Amino acid sequence: METLLEWVEPTLLKVEAVIRAIAAEVPTETDWEESSLGSWYNHPRQHGLELMFLATTYGFATYIFFHRLLRPGTENYRLLTQFEPPSRASLTERGMTLALICSLLLTLTHKIIRNTVWFMMQPCHMSGVLLLFTLAYPNKRSPVPHVFFNMYLHLQWGALAALAFPDLRGHSMIGETFNFFAEHILLLVVPIYMIYSRRYVVLPKSKEILFFSFFAYSFFHTPILHISSLMSGFNLNYMFAPPPIKFLLQLGPLYRIVMYGAAFLFKFVTRFIAVELILILMPRKKLQTVQQNIRRSKKIN
Repeated sequence: METLLEWVEPTLLKVEAVIRAIAAEVPTETDWEESSLGSWYNHPRQHGLELMFLATTYGFATYIFFHRLLRPGTENYRLLTQFEPPSRASLTERGMTLALICSLLLTLTHKIIRNTVWFMMQPCHMSGVLLLFTLAYPNKRSPVPHVFFNMYLHLQWGALAALAFPDLRGHSMIGETFNFFAEHILLLVVPIYMIYSRRYVVLPKSKEILFFSFFAYSFFHTPILHISSLMSGFNLNYMFAPPPIKFLLQLGPLYRIVMYGAAFLFKFVTRFIAVELILILMPRKKLQTVQQNIRRSKKIN
């Protein structure tokens, strides 16, 4: 064992040097009263090894499951390529889109004033951008917005977790706390209306979409969010140190691996249980009403 450690030590030193070279100056000790700044809670070597091995794994797996999702001849491929939107966006959908835009712009304004724009890369904000992209995508016949929408249907647990355990440390600006709750409520309510409207394809639950969503989410964290956190010195989505929760603190340096595992479980519960219950229990917009809207739109044109 000692011989093995001696053999890999030069490589580990190089990995550590690279991480310290790209990382901002952060303290060794973690300030648990401060939620935004990073620290070397995990050793730079661990950051480097995670970037090397996890990023490669997540990137390769995302590519594989994306191609499986869009494999010709499958039900998913048929639903994505043959979909015809039954109507134009309703006034309600447009209002929700505007509300989401305003919420994200207000969040961005607060970040600019506080000089913490890097935090716009937090998963919930990026989920909002993903949802906004889906809503605003002009060609609803294209598979693109529907692939992103079905990916998003696995991500809603993040907004629910933020509402259940809000981290409001550092909130002091006018409207900041209100907008925090408004944004996360929109992230939960808007996709439910999108399902109701029938304007977006809801693919059958499957392991292909589950794994694609998980690995794409993980690839966003490592390497994208991970490198951004190192370069900025900010603790973006706890890439530097965990939240001050006793269970996570007891895990020590392994907390991030456990958080990835928890994320997979929550994605499964969100899509395979919560979304399925919505599909079963919630009435959908009547196609007759939808067809009337199409005829009205044609008359106007």
